[in-house]
Amino acid sequence: MRCSAYIHIPFCSHKCDFCDFVAFAGVTNQEDEYCAVVCEEISTRLKALDAKPRLTSIFYGGGTPGLIKPSNISKIHSALLERTDLVPGAEVTLETTPQSINSAKAGEWIAIGINRLSVGVQSFRDDELLAIGRDHQRAQAVEGLEAAVDAGFRNVSVDLMYGLPTQVLSSWNESIKELLKLAQRLNYIQHVSAYALDLAANSPLKMRFPESSSSYPTEENFIAMYELLVSSLERAGFPQYEISNFSKPGFQSVHNLNYWNNGEYLGFGVGAHRYLGGYRSSNWRSLGRYLRDYMGNQTIELIEPSLRVREAIMLGLRRTDGIDLSRFAEEYGVNILEQFGKSIDKLKAGQFIEVDNDRLKLSSKGVPVSNSVIVEFI
Repeated sequence: MRCSAYIHIPFCSHKCDFCDFVAFAGVTNQEDEYCAVVCEEISTRLKALDAKPRLTSIFYGGGTPGLIKPSNISKIHSALLERTDLVPGAEVTLETTPQSINSAKAGEWIAIGINRLSVGVQSFRDDELLAIGRDHQRAQAVEGLEAAVDAGFRNVSVDLMYGLPTQVLSSWNESIKELLKLAQRLNYIQHVSAYALDLAANSPLKMRFPESSSSYPTEENFIAMYELLVSSLERAGFPQYEISNFSKPGFQSVHNLNYWNNGEYLGFGVGAHRYLGGYRSSNWRSLGRYLRDYMGNQTIELIEPSLRVREAIMLGLRRTDGIDLSRFAEEYGVNILEQFGKSIDKLKAGQFIEVDNDRLKLSSKGVPVSNSVIVEFI
């Protein structure tokens, strides 16, 4: 059974004002207990499987996995490898904030087997970082990326965000330019994830900057930010391969591609999701409840064939190469052009999608409004 594995590390030094993830600040005193429970969950869940999983990727996400002791990452990693096999060249990613990186820690991560870092920079402007409640500054972002490369990481991904309060097109351009200068100097920044701000309902950011606030970019500027992002990164050798993701050739995220290809995945830790044998389930989002009942499910759902088809379309349209219609029909038993003919005709008429060479994909006009396009199939 080939799949990927996600391990959630929920600890943060500070919870950002926009964050709606399962992340907790001020509870690092529970780190050792939590990591021991995650090891127990890994052992218990994997013992119950009929076949030993072969992992194409492992992703330590959060929270801030880079914040905790490398020895705890090592314990979890060892527990996972005891009951799984890694395919040759498997991608092993650790997510971190830039200020959590230092040369000693980065060296320990490499020794554990981490071969890819995902660094949450978000912006290279101190005023924008302050506006969204980040607890690092531009200088720390640069220092952290330098430390990672100097320690020996050869596959580094950087996260940026746009559509932020106080952000304008020129300041977004500054962040992109600074990132590309760093990528040229450090050479081993191989991947960029750039996300539009998603304003969570109960986030502190929404209280300070309501959706109606004039501090946010206009819709026209928002689209201009996206277009600037795509053109700048592609000119610099980072072609787009998914709506929010760009990479040098050969450095696409194996882990995320498994999600977008509707593949199976394991999940361990508080709030983690898994998708195996046609079922999707998730762990408790409450840290206390997870520690007491790590095998309990907050949600569990059988993915019926019709839902699986719709989700495969949704995920496939996120990729820039779109959906191979013949392969889709072979795997899912559905002719998309026939079953969704009305929606496709409507979207083609609006020039939001293209059908060419037996592939269905978003057009350049459709990408910035992808959510509205994809909902036509859902």
